[in-house]
Amino acid sequence: MTIISRLADSCITVASEEGTTLFDPGFFTFDTDFVDLDDLGDVQRVLITHEHADHVKPEFVRWLIDRGEDVKIFGNQAVADLLRPHDIEVGVENPDGVSHEDVMHGVLPNGMQPPNRSWTIDGVLTHPGDSHEPGISAPILALPCMMPWGSMTGAVAFAKRLGPSQVIPIHDFYLSESGRQTVRHLAGGALKAAGIELIPLDWNDSYTV
Repeated sequence: MTIISRLADSCITVASEEGTTLFDPGFFTFDTDFVDLDDLGDVQRVLITHEHADHVKPEFVRWLIDRGEDVKIFGNQAVADLLRPHDIEVGVENPDGVSHEDVMHGVLPNGMQPPNRSWTIDGVLTHPGDSHEPGISAPILALPCMMPWGSMTGAVAFAKRLGPSQVIPIHDFYLSESGRQTVRHLAGGALKAAGIELIPLDWNDSYTV
């Protein structure tokens, strides 16, 4: 049994009998009152897609390490460079049961396009970070839906290209609750026509695979 939980924005957890993986511990989860972190169970490993603060806040990572036992952090070299001054060791290799694709972040309005790592827990879930470039997906895809580097139309096209069985919306924090519902409705309808189910997780929602 695997339980997938969405904390806030792009921060999600995947929990199974083997342990819990947390993706992208950004400031939206750590610095807002949308999530009660006291309810977060033990986390064994943290997978970080890229160095932007909405995906990795050093204080959040340190908090996860200090509250747990033998918590392992993984990311690309840019993430390792970011966290090194905070005395946080980052593995740039694949942990057991995980694979990755190194792709580029979507192009931002200022023209910047940093490196981005798409992580896949083999056979379960792919978290592409801030990119629609990855070429593979597990049966469940965490789908960035509303962001300054892309569009919902682009997100739907990305999901259709990869063809997962299900998608979970991420990267929609700046929308109101009704805005997130609208995005899920529109994207869900378009994906359903392609045989892909959208699982409408909002803050603190979970479901069992």
